[in-house]
Amino acid sequence: MKTFIITGTSRGLGEELASQLLKTDHYVICLSRSKSGMLKQKAEERKAPLLEIQADLTAADSIPDLMEHIFSSIPAEGLQGIYLLNNAGTVQPVAPAELASAGEMVQNISINLIAPMVLTAEFIKRTADIPAEKRIMNISSGAARNSYEGWSSYCSAKAGLDHFSRCIAEEQKHRENGIKCVSIAPGVVDTSMQEHIRSLEEGRFPQQAKFIKLKKEGKLYSPTFAAEKLLTVLFDDQFGSEVIMDIRGV
Repeated sequence: MKTFIITGTSRGLGEELASQLLKTDHYVICLSRSKSGMLKQKAEERKAPLLEIQADLTAADSIPDLMEHIFSSIPAEGLQGIYLLNNAGTVQPVAPAELASAGEMVQNISINLIAPMVLTAEFIKRTADIPAEKRIMNISSGAARNSYEGWSSYCSAKAGLDHFSRCIAEEQKHRENGIKCVSIAPGVVDTSMQEHIRSLEEGRFPQQAKFIKLKKEGKLYSPTFAAEKLLTVLFDDQFGSEVIMDIRGV
């Protein structure tokens, strides 16, 4: 049995990752603000173990108790691998820094950076004595490596996630049966985040026209395609040999 803990699974890329992982020999644990009817239906059809937990990941202080609950549900016997996929994210606020409120900035950093940091820390603590394969995949963005007007919070959070992943990889490489960690940009995926960007008031986000053009030209990745590529990376024998990755280079 392999166990997967995935955040942000109510829609989009996270939902598709969870869907593709639903198998009889996989235990999929989903953390999201709301549950997915599609995942529940597919799990029943495939007779695949699924646990969906409604959680507010901006409440970082609650994450240790949340992980305690999750790990108490994982059967230790016969565990072949355990994987954490930090996918939950938000692009908002989309505005010049001086027009974003303090609350919006805090929420962005909480979801995009603080939550995956705390989840990763708890994952490391609770798997230290587990001899199975252990891997963490952080869903990053090209915005971590390029600056965009109007995305100061998002770019900063994703850049922080990349560097956090580098640090985790360094810390773990000297440990026996250490965890392997990768931070990967999934390309431009056709999700609700992209819909939000395209629907913004004209002039609020200077790069808006670029994303509208990608949609019109059919150059956005479907969640299905992006999830397939990400899972190919997750299960690759070379996972972790390169910490910072981009799906477009796979």
